[in-house]
Formats: sequence, C-alpha cells, structure tokens
Amino acid sequence: MTRSLWLLALCLSACQVAGPRADAPTAPASAAPLTIAAPASVAAPAAEGAVTLEVLPQFDALFAPGPTSLNVLVRLKGGGRAAAQRPPLDLAVVIDRSGSMTGDKIRSVKEAALDLLGRLGPADRVTLVSYASDVRVHQTRRPVDEDGRHDLRRDILGLDAAGNTALGPAMMAGLDLLERGDRGDTRIAHLMLLSDGLANEGESRPEALAARAAQAFVRGVSLSTLGVGLDYNEDLMTKLADQGGGRYHFIRDGQAIAGVLGDEMSGLAATVARNVELELAPPAGVRVERVFGYAARHDDGRARVRVGALAAGQTREIVLRLGLDGTSLTLGRFDVRFRDVAMGGTERSLGVEAAVVRAADAAAMLASENAAVAVRVAEVESAERVEIAARATDAGRYDEARQTLRRAAEDLREKHRAAPSPKLARKIDELEAAAAEVQGAASSTEGRKAFTKKYKAQSYDAMK
Repeated sequence: MTRSLWLLALCLSACQVAGPRADAPTAPASAAPLTIAAPASVAAPAAEGAVTLEVLPQFDALFAPGPTSLNVLVRLKGGGRAAAQRPPLDLAVVIDRSGSMTGDKIRSVKEAALDLLGRLGPADRVTLVSYASDVRVHQTRRPVDEDGRHDLRRDILGLDAAGNTALGPAMMAGLDLLERGDRGDTRIAHLMLLSDGLANEGESRPEALAARAAQAFVRGVSLSTLGVGLDYNEDLMTKLADQGGGRYHFIRDGQAIAGVLGDEMSGLAATVARNVELELAPPAGVRVERVFGYAARHDDGRARVRVGALAAGQTREIVLRLGLDGTSLTLGRFDVRFRDVAMGGTERSLGVEAAVVRAADAAAMLASENAAVAVRVAEVESAERVEIAARATDAGRYDEARQTLRRAAEDLREKHRAAPSPKLARKIDELEAAAAEVQGAASSTEGRKAFTKKYKAQSYDAMK
C-alpha cells in the first residue's frame, strides 16, 4: 500500500484513535472545530437565532502529500423554543383507500385522521384527498372551523376501500392544490401521503414522482410519507420524503398510524425553520464525493442538500465526504438558507468558510481527530451496511445479510474498544439483534418482508 493510500485509510477509519490531545503540536487553538452562529445582520431576534450552524472536519490537521478524503460533519440546530402559538397549517392528507386497505387498516386510518382533526383549529386549513383506482378531492384548503370540521369528519367516515392504487396522481393532486393557494409566508404547507400498496394506476415512475416532490419543496410545500403494512414500495416512499423535505415512516401495525400522525403534527407545531437547504461551494481542488442520508444535487460544482425543517431544539447532523487533491486546505463555504418561522417566514441565511491546517506527520493528524465526528461517521457507515443487509435479505441472500451485519458489528466493536462510546455500544447491540433476526426472515415471505422494511427504516432513521 502506498503512503498516501495508507493515510487515506487512516482518515476514513473513525474512532481508531483517541480524541485530540491537548499537546498536539500541529493543532493549535486556531484549528479547533469551528462553531458558527448567524451574523448579526441575518440573526433572528432570539439570541441563538432560528438556526445554528456548526462545521466540524473529522481531522483538524491533515498530513496527506497526495489526494485524500476527509469527512465533515455539518450540525444544524433549531434555536430557542417553539412559539407559544404555533404557525397556521395548510395541511393536505392523502389517504389510500384501495382494496388492500379493507378492514382494520382503513378503520385505523379513519380513527387517526379524526384524532388529527382534533389537534387543528379555525386558523388551519385541510385538503382531504383519497385514492384507489381513481382520485377524489373531498375538501380543498378547508378551514377547520365548526362547519369545516363537520364536513371533514363526514368525508373521513365515508371512506370505503376498493380498487387499485393511484398513488402518483393522488400525490400530484394534493401538491397542486397546496401550491395554488394563497398562503403568504406564515403558513406551513405540508402533505402527508399514506399508502399500504404499490402504485399501479396513472403515473408511477419513481423518478417522475420524486421530481414532482422536489419541485413542491422549492415552492414551499414539504411532503412526508407513511407506509402501512408489508406490501408497499419503501424505496419509493423514502425517495418521495427525501425529495420533499419531509420524513418517511414505516408502520407495521395500523393501530400505530395515529401515533405517527401525532408525531408529524408535533414536529410541524414546533417548527422554527422550514425549507432548510445546505449549500457547499468547494474551491478548486475540492469536490463533494458523498452526502450521507440526504437528497443532494450538484450544480456547477456546488452541492445542495435538501434538509427540510428544523424544530426547536432539534439537531440534524449531516455527514459529507470531501475529496481533496492535496493542493488546498480550504474546504469551501458552507451556507444554510431557510425560512424563519418566528419572523413570519422571512428568508434568511448564514454561512462560513471552513478550513483545516497542515500536520507535520501522520501521528499529529490522528491526534487532531474530532471524536464526535468519528462516532457519527461510524453511525452512518453502519446504517449503510444495515440497508445492504436488508436488501440482501429481500433478495433471499440470507447468509450474505448475516455476514454483512456481523462484520459491521465487529468493525464497530474494534472502534468501541479504541474509543468507548455509548452510541457505538447501542449500534453494536442493534447489529447483533439484526443478525439474529435473519433466520426468522428466512422462514417465511412475511418474515422476509418484515425484516426488510424494519431495517431499511432503521437505516433511514439513523441517517437523519
């Protein structure tokens, strides 16, 4: 192995060494992890602002005579507390009423939708869409006053399950209705899409549906997806949520639908920043190799990462892997743009130029490692391997899935021995539990589907 490749392996091996030493000779105070608050000119009235941005390279000092890679953690945190009076909602609820929803599922959906209505008030508006082989628009941006609540309740209780699954056309109809409304800057526009089956009527191409969700996000409408049971396409539902700046939820039991809708509602109520997007403009000699767990697009050398929304006190930790050609220690400018809910939806931004210093040798570089970044990198890499194992299980390659999970657990165990971390200990337990469940997955079609969806969802959640 060449010297530069050996150094690359060290850079990408999280938690192999202890955290930064106080006496590290080439990691002076000026090279400490950068914490960037919003400049006074764009900060929200609260002392910490609506969003706090922190940029943490895995190593503050690099010793790499040739091309190498560097992991960077971008930490975004929603500031302050949720407003005493939450912003009004423009909410679209898009409900699957295809034949596979017959029985307990449609009953649970109705109960959950009625519970959701109970959380809304006259300032909120609800668009109710249902779909089977056809798409029905029951109510359009209806205020949840006494009359609106009565009519929405009537329409929800009247839903019957039969037919196929026009998921794509229903989603598009809901987004169209939200986008057309005059909601100003204060309302939070959000669509909740629920399905238990495969899109098989009308537009069903994942790339077309994802592009429509991404378009809606740019126009100020976010989208979350709720997959119920074991027969829907979780890859499609995940892609729609990522492109729409929302969240994907796996719901094994229909009785859990109300809890998930409640969680979605709580998150909307606590939102302090919406339409959050991270942009990195790297200098010459630096490129974005990977963005873990978030939808990203690359334009003119810039990487734009769709984050979605931030609730008060919520933290999002985004891991990027940068490729460096060895000529520059400047990593680039990191900018965050968002709509500040407390300021009536005013568009704001904050940013920073991030850089590292040059280390005298490999030991000094390793001594400058940021342990928090190393642990987070280990988490997301472990999550990727869980998804690989889930896909292998779905394809019937059970031995491969088991081996993937066991290798991932052993890798984390070595890192945990070198630098003990409660987070890594929990991940090791999760990986061992997953490996033990593969046998059950191999025993039946239902077991295979349940394993696949459970661990794809677990991987998704770990990335966020």
